[in-house]
Amino acid sequence: MINYLNDIKKKKVLVTGGLGFVGNNLVRTLVNEFECEVVVVDNCLNSSPSVIKDIKNKVVFHEISVLDTDRLFPLIDKAEYVFHLACVQIAASGTQPLLDLQVNAQSTLQILEHLRYKLPPSLKRFVYTSSGSVYGSSTYLPLKEGSSTNVLSNYAATKLLGENYTMIYGRNYGIPVSAVRYSNVYGYGQSPKNPYCGVLGKFVHNALINEPLLVIGDGEQTRDYTFITDAVSATILTAVHPQALGDVFNVGTNTETSVNHLVDHISAAVSGVQVNNIPERDIDNIRRRSLDIEKIHQRLGWAPKVNIKNGIRYTLDWYKKFLQETAQYQ
Repeated sequence: MINYLNDIKKKKVLVTGGLGFVGNNLVRTLVNEFECEVVVVDNCLNSSPSVIKDIKNKVVFHEISVLDTDRLFPLIDKAEYVFHLACVQIAASGTQPLLDLQVNAQSTLQILEHLRYKLPPSLKRFVYTSSGSVYGSSTYLPLKEGSSTNVLSNYAATKLLGENYTMIYGRNYGIPVSAVRYSNVYGYGQSPKNPYCGVLGKFVHNALINEPLLVIGDGEQTRDYTFITDAVSATILTAVHPQALGDVFNVGTNTETSVNHLVDHISAAVSGVQVNNIPERDIDNIRRRSLDIEKIHQRLGWAPKVNIKNGIRYTLDWYKKFLQETAQYQ
């Protein structure tokens, strides 16, 4: 069996949103495991270069917006692989709808238009990172890539728009593209100080500092939680595998886990966990979700390696270390 991952070793890579949760883990993997020459682009509005301080001498960082095309395009022209992760998070998309549109979709279209007219011969793949939120609410689970989309938030609308632009430009103009739809990625490297930290990160952090876990509604709503290393491995594989060219892939576990089960797992590992139930929110208020991953498994040979129990344990270990290191500087 061919190991296509070798194709990205020591290559020139650009990662937008490279200081974000998934972004900084992707950057670290590309540098440490594949010895890539990585250029990181981030506007630092909800992140800090400190998240990659351990590899700062191995990457080139540019604090710019993806909408600053005069500075972004020259960086794209030098890259062999482009991972476009920059986005406005779901919790901010409703309060900043125009920015959400600009960052999640307009920036993607601008990059693709640039590649349409000036496609660098060195570019091997442009990877767009989308979201399972594009499916909205459905009773037919698990959700396949061909399932109907039903956007229920600004974020889902703009991520789907960016994804559609990516596929259109791949088909019509021969740009080498791929896309992934993430499902509730969690794990180490997600700062609890970030207001858009995911529910699992918040739960683990609160449990360790003796703060209550805030459960929305009855806690029986389900999601498909994907550990960060699995999300990163799928993203890189989608960039290098020839069978991923011009297509979209779910990245998840094909498993539903309720919020109450998350609480149970954390309570089993941390004593004295408190829980407060709060009213349901308007954003992403979906009862059940899980993603079918048969396509990425059959086509690319990818499968998740970390189940929810082990993932929570790894996350707890990271947060304990994070809190200890943070306390040293207070």
